[in-house]
Amino acid sequence: MGNDPQQRARFWQWPYWNKESLYFVSTTGLGANSALKTRVYYDQFRNLLKAFDDKTYTTQNRPSSFQSFYHDDTYGAAVEYHRNWPEKHALKAALQYKNDQHQEYNLGEPERTFRDYTASLGIEDTYQITDKLTLLPGISLNLRHSLEAQNYNATTKEITDLPENENYAFNAQVGVLYQLTAQQRLSFSVARKSRFATIKDRYSYRMGAAIPNPDLKAETALHYEASYQATFQEKWQVVANLFYSRIQDVIQQVNNVQPNIFQLQNTGKAAFSGAEFSAQYPILTDWKAGGQYSYLHRVNRSNKDLKFIDAPEHKVLVFSSYTYQDRGGLTASAEYNSSRYSTSYGIKSAGFTLLNLRAQVKVYRGVSVEGGVNNLFDKNYTLVEGFPEAGRNYFVNLVFSNL
Repeated sequence: MGNDPQQRARFWQWPYWNKESLYFVSTTGLGANSALKTRVYYDQFRNLLKAFDDKTYTTQNRPSSFQSFYHDDTYGAAVEYHRNWPEKHALKAALQYKNDQHQEYNLGEPERTFRDYTASLGIEDTYQITDKLTLLPGISLNLRHSLEAQNYNATTKEITDLPENENYAFNAQVGVLYQLTAQQRLSFSVARKSRFATIKDRYSYRMGAAIPNPDLKAETALHYEASYQATFQEKWQVVANLFYSRIQDVIQQVNNVQPNIFQLQNTGKAAFSGAEFSAQYPILTDWKAGGQYSYLHRVNRSNKDLKFIDAPEHKVLVFSSYTYQDRGGLTASAEYNSSRYSTSYGIKSAGFTLLNLRAQVKVYRGVSVEGGVNNLFDKNYTLVEGFPEAGRNYFVNLVFSNL
């Protein structure tokens, strides 16, 4: 149940959760210095959620109990043109289109449909100024338009159309790469980036936990990033990143817009800053170890009382991996997450540390069996306060690979 009195317990089951994908990818040479890449895809997702009255998972008599069916389909295509001018420029141009359709209904209700399309056009150049200095400019135009959005009134049993809306975004970036030595590289970039609100962001009631916001606008950010990559003594591999983002019209979850109900809103200006550091070292020929640390600080500059949710401020991952003559291997990893906010009004989910083990054995060419245990010490932890994650759990996988 957790420590937040405003949250209620939920007893949910997913009898099925099925996803299927079809992809076609090709690369066609257009002379010695040009190529055309194409990608066409179709994704299908089917899901059933059953909400029960209590922890016995046997009855569905309360108003909060239901059976919810999801049918999602996505199709799209992308075309990329590459052109190289020897020793100086490498030009890329890309055109993409994606159509998303979401259909949902509760048992005994009519089906509702939501459809969007997203299109983008982008151009990027890699300009080799000197042997050590490279310039990376690029621009893109993006459009998201709603094609259909239906709302169901459970009282009148009527389906009505929500108003159409669309967002445009112009993005641009410039990056600089400098090769200090053969083993060390510096990079710096400044970019204007945008994020469109998804169908779920704008229209979902979140199983009665949220109010839709059809007029949610895209958020835009001015993003600065600096990076350092190096290899020392031909063994140590080190990567360090620093970033800072100033965001306009930030999309943020705001709790209690009605009692126990939240809404995604454009809450004004925000600032994100952080750092990432990773290192890896081969102890022996077949034995390596490494780790990664990340820091993320997020604040709403328009309203500092609104907290950003679902991400810890500090995260640490360490691992050790041993491989035996390409026949198998063993990996141990430990992960630490600091506390994170679960609500915009400040309720936190406590930090935790997990230990995981995984072993893999090659049984035939391209066929392996892997198994292991996650959360070895059976830690009781949460990502959202009041909703515990799985305890100690075991897994066995059969892996096919043609690589």
